[in-house]
Amino acid sequence: MKSILCLLIAAAVGAALQVSGVPHGLLLGAILVTALVATRFGFAPATPYGLGYIQVTLGIATGLMFEAWDSATASAMLPSLGVLLICLTVQIALAGWWLTRGAGWNRTDALLAVYPGALAAVFDLLESEKASSKVIIVHLMRLLLITVLVSFLIPGQASVAVMESAPLSTGMALTVLALIGLSIVIGRLLLVIGVPAPFMLTAILLTAVFVKSGWLHSFHMPDWSLNLAALILGVRIGSRFQGLGLAELGRHGRTALVSVGLMIVVAAVFAEVAARWLGSDPLSLWLAYMPGAIETIAIVAFAGGLNVVFILTHHLARMVLLHFAPALLVQVRRAREEV
Repeated sequence: MKSILCLLIAAAVGAALQVSGVPHGLLLGAILVTALVATRFGFAPATPYGLGYIQVTLGIATGLMFEAWDSATASAMLPSLGVLLICLTVQIALAGWWLTRGAGWNRTDALLAVYPGALAAVFDLLESEKASSKVIIVHLMRLLLITVLVSFLIPGQASVAVMESAPLSTGMALTVLALIGLSIVIGRLLLVIGVPAPFMLTAILLTAVFVKSGWLHSFHMPDWSLNLAALILGVRIGSRFQGLGLAELGRHGRTALVSVGLMIVVAAVFAEVAARWLGSDPLSLWLAYMPGAIETIAIVAFAGGLNVVFILTHHLARMVLLHFAPALLVQVRRAREEV
């Protein structure tokens, strides 16, 4: 009951902000309400299937955009993916250098803090490495800062990103249900071996196959599904503040803001250089080079009418690359502990 009440309050505040003209008000309102509840009362609403819903919904919506893609479009993205690798290296090196030299952190905490991956993999690493709780604050600040920054810099244009579709026929409904079921089953298998954002990855790829096969002709994700994804995402971000006191947040928050800010600035510099070299949109490149927050970036990119496939392809490539190493490290350490 408490979880439902918190979700309803978050939805009401988010809807009020949205109506009042705040960009992506539903997402930001849900973060604000849940963070206040989590820090003030020590309670975080339960959303057991929330992350899966977010990833499948955004994955299908992204996969639908592959209808206009071909091999030439994909090959044109390769130079930008190369720039992404260099950008990641500079981001990690610069932010890690500042944490060790400027803030006096040890190397283990600094490396974990600047790791631009998803929180789930980071928390798994924190448990195995017994790192300081201040590392968690850095990643929360990274997630929160990116969410707020891109939300305010990119105005929502939901009418552009989400198209109205005709009522589903029985055949189309069964096709969509089959797509969702396959995405979940295969995603669960990928989750076992440590693949990041597995449900989003499978939903994108399977939807692209369905689209190219002509099985999803004229189908579009309904507006309410993306709004619900934004609400759940905001609640999940705000819930991460549970157990963290205001004093602890204030003590390490400044350090976190500087390190995350450095990574975001590096992304902006590389985006500007790559835009002039490749002739691409600098805003889309900036979002593509962001150090994390794939679900947030997807929500904002959809609402802003940006090239979501281009942006998320970079994030998925970054996550798959970065998550294989720590996932392997965790498995090796667990195997040693069992022996």
